[in-house]
Amino acid sequence: MTAGFLDRALPGGHHVQVGRLPPGLLPDAAGLAALWALHPAHYHEIMMHGRPVATPRWQQAYGADYHYTGRVNRAEPLTPAMTPFLAWARAQVDPRLNGLLFNWYDAEHAHYIGKHRDSTKDMIEGAPIVTISLGASRLFRLRPWRGAGKIDLEADHGAVIVIPQATNLAWTHEVPHRAADHGRRISLTLRGFVASQ
Repeated sequence: MTAGFLDRALPGGHHVQVGRLPPGLLPDAAGLAALWALHPAHYHEIMMHGRPVATPRWQQAYGADYHYTGRVNRAEPLTPAMTPFLAWARAQVDPRLNGLLFNWYDAEHAHYIGKHRDSTKDMIEGAPIVTISLGASRLFRLRPWRGAGKIDLEADHGAVIVIPQATNLAWTHEVPHRAADHGRRISLTLRGFVASQ
């Protein structure tokens, strides 16, 4: 259990942890604008049903490549603005975290991510998946894999959600677009990858 985090029990013996970034790490409007300006010019492509499909949001890996849905998101070097988030997560959650995946969501474009389980290819066994939410609030929805029901969490500015690997395999998560959503959200997902990737 991560200090200062709340444990949210899920059916089936699984759980997630919910916490917050310390105030000193919360970017102000200028900091958010600088992170937003990093989004790629084009959408990343994934393979769905044997054909390439553009993701409904901007996405970029930093620090470590991310392999999923038949594609590789090639990592760029971490920027100075990103390293404090990684340093905090390594100190507070798991020292094995070494890769960041940024997703940029703009409500004007109805950006979202559908229900999925994160790829664990090249991930360190037992390392959790940590999501930091910045900017506008969005719904973070968990559903049992091949089961019924849902658990909704509100991912607002500074929210942190820790998903153990076992929970990731048994539950899907998603960030749907809602008609009432507005503004821009940035999510930083941190994972621990083996060094040989």
